[in-house]
Amino acid sequence: MNLPENYRAIMKELLEEDYPAWQDSFLAFPEHGIRINELKTDPESFRELWSAVNDVSLQGALSDPVEWIHNGFHIRDTAVFSCHPFYQAGLYYIQEPSAMTPAEVLPIENGDYVLDLCAAPGGKATELLAKLRGTGLLYANDISVSRAQALRKNIEMAGATNAYITAESPEKLAASFPCFFDKILVDGPCSGEGMFRRKPDMVRDWEEKGPYYYAPLQYEILEAAVRMLRPGGMMVYSTCTFSEIENEGNVGKLLKEHPDLEIRNVPEYPGFLKSRISGLEGCVRVMPHRMRGEGQFVCLIHKKVEAEMPEKERRKQVMPKLHAVEDRLYLLPPGHMPRAGIRYLMSGLHIGTFKSGILSPSQALAQAIRKEDWARTLNLKSTDDRLLRYLKGESIPYRDEEIVISDKSPAEIFGVPTTLEKGKKGKNRDQKKNGKRFDKSRAPHDTAGFENKLYAGDILILADGFPVGFGSDNRGILKNKRNPGWRSQ
Repeated sequence: MNLPENYRAIMKELLEEDYPAWQDSFLAFPEHGIRINELKTDPESFRELWSAVNDVSLQGALSDPVEWIHNGFHIRDTAVFSCHPFYQAGLYYIQEPSAMTPAEVLPIENGDYVLDLCAAPGGKATELLAKLRGTGLLYANDISVSRAQALRKNIEMAGATNAYITAESPEKLAASFPCFFDKILVDGPCSGEGMFRRKPDMVRDWEEKGPYYYAPLQYEILEAAVRMLRPGGMMVYSTCTFSEIENEGNVGKLLKEHPDLEIRNVPEYPGFLKSRISGLEGCVRVMPHRMRGEGQFVCLIHKKVEAEMPEKERRKQVMPKLHAVEDRLYLLPPGHMPRAGIRYLMSGLHIGTFKSGILSPSQALAQAIRKEDWARTLNLKSTDDRLLRYLKGESIPYRDEEIVISDKSPAEIFGVPTTLEKGKKGKNRDQKKNGKRFDKSRAPHDTAGFENKLYAGDILILADGFPVGFGSDNRGILKNKRNPGWRSQ
């Protein structure tokens, strides 16, 4: 690869005797991987599921586990995995192996309030959600609305029920959430040196901008993140570049400006390259000549408790709340309501949309539930032509004997409360119930009414047991209700 001479000189100084091996790494193919979504399955079960699929084209596509990632696999071909129904079911996220590292090393605990400050397109955010296991909450933010829309799709596909998606500047978030989050991930914009093998065009961006352009932007983001991190909390700063200016330079400055911050060691792995700078040895790099990844910098930072403080208070365990915004119904994570003045693209789980008095279940709901949770399901093999047609947006036939009946109710799934919050944006439309008008902002459709409306005629379609969307029953034909923006080509 034709790399700039000044960049080669920088890498020679950084790597010393490792430089020739790093240079030779550009002769190898880029690494690819998938990370298993543990909200839906586990690595061993997925391997068995994948092996059981009777499709010759899949043989050998799933390779070895990523050694330093507990739920990652190397793969041979991203195209196979991006087109497969299991991807549409949210069983995995396609992600370059070294990019899995930041979320892996951030020590998430049940009930944590977590922020992914530069979250698009969602690879790290979806892993943080899996580590929360449905507890606490995650704010996934990206300053770009268009990028945040892609982020929303990936978070909904993963089956999240406890996420908020925002599109704000870090500074504005910091003003609204001082000392609020237990854990924060800052995967900052960078010069992208760790992407040169996979995306050679990034070299031109490095020549035009480079580390001195990105370092001040990264530091502004880090300063905002520190303001939002509670005492005792932990933060990961990561980039996909090798530059000491962008990496250790920012970390060192942050520690100098904030004496209450300290570096914590990440879990040991033989391939990690530790920083050569004294006092910053806890910072590590994933390097392509030492590990099967393209490149990543990771630093784990702890915010010390200055004075004696009680252990983190146990947040009040309250019921989740139904929240209506115009004709859409959401289920919010327990104990937290959206903040005024913040641009939200998603708040909790979008359950459905009211249409002519009926609550039509959403695509997000389909992704968030299990097959046992729905009244009527149609389970199709991942190789069934009907499933592939459904994922493309077509209506499909079915036989009555293929439908499985369950008596599970939404009240049991979600713990639906007896009060319904009214959204502040726009007026909620009145709906009809039993021939009478009623206001959704008043106490609910009550639980029974909520169940009855939600079930109305829809069948949940499964890919080898995992939900991929709804279909409306029309005498042996399922009318496709999959989100149009999600349909495969």
